[in-house]
Amino acid sequence: MPEPRRILFVDHVSKVLGGAEVNLLELLALPAVRERWDAHVACAPGSPLEAALAKLGVPSHNYGFAPALNELRVVGRGFNLLAKLRGWQELRLATERLRQLTTGLKPQVLLSCTNKDHFAAGQVARAAGRSSVWWVNDILSADFFSWPVRRVFVRQARQLATQLVPVSNFGRAALIHEGVPAERITTIHNGIPLARYRRSASTLLRDQLRLRPDEPLIGLAGRITPWKGQELFLRIAREWTRQNRPGRFVIIGRAFNEDAPFEASLKEVIRAQKLEARVQFVAFQSDIAAALSQLDVLLHCSTKPEPFGRVLIEAMAVGTPVIAARAGGVPEIVTAGVDGGLANPGDPADYVAQLTALLADPQKRADWVKAGRLKVEQSFTLERVFADFDRVMTSV
Repeated sequence: MPEPRRILFVDHVSKVLGGAEVNLLELLALPAVRERWDAHVACAPGSPLEAALAKLGVPSHNYGFAPALNELRVVGRGFNLLAKLRGWQELRLATERLRQLTTGLKPQVLLSCTNKDHFAAGQVARAAGRSSVWWVNDILSADFFSWPVRRVFVRQARQLATQLVPVSNFGRAALIHEGVPAERITTIHNGIPLARYRRSASTLLRDQLRLRPDEPLIGLAGRITPWKGQELFLRIAREWTRQNRPGRFVIIGRAFNEDAPFEASLKEVIRAQKLEARVQFVAFQSDIAAALSQLDVLLHCSTKPEPFGRVLIEAMAVGTPVIAARAGGVPEIVTAGVDGGLANPGDPADYVAQLTALLADPQKRADWVKAGRLKVEQSFTLERVFADFDRVMTSV
């Protein structure tokens, strides 16, 4: 058996386990990873990621950003010149820490997980004569990034990245459109550990909401932030209520600090429109499979193109039918009318019409559930993600 390939994963996120970090942790938990890769992770000391890696027995190494850079957000937000200058200064310091770590570990590949990490890892890999693989979890487009940020990303990618790995073909097309060479881009769709996503018999969520057994529960799950569509979800709930249809609506998730005012505004809308009896907020669920299992339908309401749509494959795996926004990477997951529904983004009437038809047709729901689980088993497993990444590691 060949000697395991040493790979240094790079992820600076210090306060939360976001989608990129969850995907990374699940991938590193696979037995095949221990056989083929000697995996190390450069991460922020004291972070949730570091704690989770310790439980997995994966070596972690001190690499983090100072607050000036860690709190500098470029996705959908502007920032002043002073913050930009401080951020770039801190990036140089973080890059030097990563360089020292790389000198000691001598990894064959540096695999970075966020945009800021791409820039640091790319510089270090080029100087050390190593390969730099960028795991791109965002859509590089005007929907999310300003023109200057996109230009910087493309320039750095062309100079520093050996290979870019977006999580959807939509993401790949966006990179090509912005000027990244197509031959340096390989799509690897996300996957989930199927054993963790079996249908649960739990009724805890429904019991907390005091639902009748025959009362439909319609959910939206994910981070609470404007583009994820919670406001649209409330418009759907309001129209559903206006038509006097049975059912309750639940928003599962939480807002990060900067989105706390948005969450408060949603709750004010619920009060103003007298939807308290119909719409409830539920905190982030550690056992998301059990929560999704108790929904009759999962709605995906993102108003901007989704890079992938992990919650969709989670719901399909546990046997909950989905109706999702027809944009971004979502059509690469859901085949309309076969294993789920696709609605016009931002169109509450379309969602309501599809939801009405689905809840009125038990056979359609059963067909979607069966086809959805099969789709995940065939296309969205962690084992497939590992095999795809291993081929990329070999190629670089």
